[in-house]
Amino acid sequence: MDPDALNYDPEAEVDAGCEYGDAMYPMEMHLHQYLNATSLVEEQNYVINGVTTYIDLIQFYVSGITLVNAEGESFSSDTYLLVKPETEAYAIGSFPAGEYTKVIFNIGIDSLTNHADPSQYNLGDPLGAQTPTMHWGWSFGYIFVRVDGEADTDADGTPDPAGVFEMHVGEDRYMVTVEVEMPITVGENAENIVHLAADWDTFFSGVDMANDNTVHGTDNIPLANLLFDNTLLMFSPED
Repeated sequence: MDPDALNYDPEAEVDAGCEYGDAMYPMEMHLHQYLNATSLVEEQNYVINGVTTYIDLIQFYVSGITLVNAEGESFSSDTYLLVKPETEAYAIGSFPAGEYTKVIFNIGIDSLTNHADPSQYNLGDPLGAQTPTMHWGWSFGYIFVRVDGEADTDADGTPDPAGVFEMHVGEDRYMVTVEVEMPITVGENAENIVHLAADWDTFFSGVDMANDNTVHGTDNIPLANLLFDNTLLMFSPED
């Protein structure tokens, strides 16, 4: 059932055992997400930049996953992930055995795929139709990062409907390429997992959560640019 397996059958319904080349091993990426130094949970209040904030929904796309070894050789996967706080483990394809020093990946989607028709994907595919939506339409493409919630705008300590915000970052220019230096071993007796932490405190750094907290693509370019810069810095090796 693994597209990277030598005996892959697109019509298979049961995993009867995947066969790989001499040194290819299926890998996982574990993304552990944090806010206020605790595990991120949706539908919960957090204090963000001094403002009590209700996080209703957070999800984002990861693509272009690449492992780089000490010799500078890179090996990539064509997997697309839609990452959500409630899921930590994601299959990212198969990679050659070896010692790697860096993982590179995109937060967002490459331009060609970004402007393709999402109806071509099956239900349940990360690039297919989602509820709530992760797609604006053919001209703008996918929402790379979606954060919805309510902020405390009257400083009474409680998020309120008047403070509803939507941070929807997308468009080709806002695809972020992240590089994280970390030792990764791929092989028969290895864990074959890339462990990463996503720090949402970094994502929200410098954001005025009570007064300037909404962006849809490029309708608030200063905020979109700030979130782009923050996304570059929010990922690190999991301790």
